[in-house]
Amino acid sequence: MKKGLPKYKYEKISTEAISNALRLHFDSILLFKNKSYPSAFHLSVLALEEIAKSNWIDHYVDVCETNDGFPEKEEQLKYLKLLYVHTSKQFAFINQEFHELSPKFYDYVASKKLEYKKQKSIYVGLERTDGKVDIISRISTPDQIKESDTKKIISLNNSVLISLCKRNIDNEHYYGPLRKYFIMNQNILFFLESEWKHKSGVRGKQWNYSRRKKSNA
Repeated sequence: MKKGLPKYKYEKISTEAISNALRLHFDSILLFKNKSYPSAFHLSVLALEEIAKSNWIDHYVDVCETNDGFPEKEEQLKYLKLLYVHTSKQFAFINQEFHELSPKFYDYVASKKLEYKKQKSIYVGLERTDGKVDIISRISTPDQIKESDTKKIISLNNSVLISLCKRNIDNEHYYGPLRKYFIMNQNILFFLESEWKHKSGVRGKQWNYSRRKKSNA
């Protein structure tokens, strides 16, 4: 059995993914400010996926190194294929943020409605039911994406990116590639906090409290 992907490549993908997430995030803010809400929404969901990918890889590497090392090539390939599945990355994101996410938003993403809306934000077409085109459905157009939809996802990404920066700064490199630590620095934190002032309404410490309270009931 040939060896799988070397650690440095995992770290390279993680680092480039978070860099790309930042680019997509700031581009989505520019589009939002210019009232191009469908395109801003589309980019913001892609940014969400890249944030998830980067953190997911860091976790995978950490778990492998903590336990029995990296698995054989075929097992690694099974994991790597998931990084190309949009809904898998979205699900990874909500699992990473589970304790601070509104249960309603968690269910919304887990039911693939976010992916549906992402596709709707960029394409014109008819609705599909069970994989079949519904010829009597209303024609879907990107302009059906609302300003509030876009503001929510951008705000969520901004909040998560701020948390990643603060975690790195407070802990002087939490875990993951060292280069990623230098990217998520005080300068990026300043831009994140100054360029976007809105709140998502779906992420906060209160959700962790409500879940703990429910589990102890």
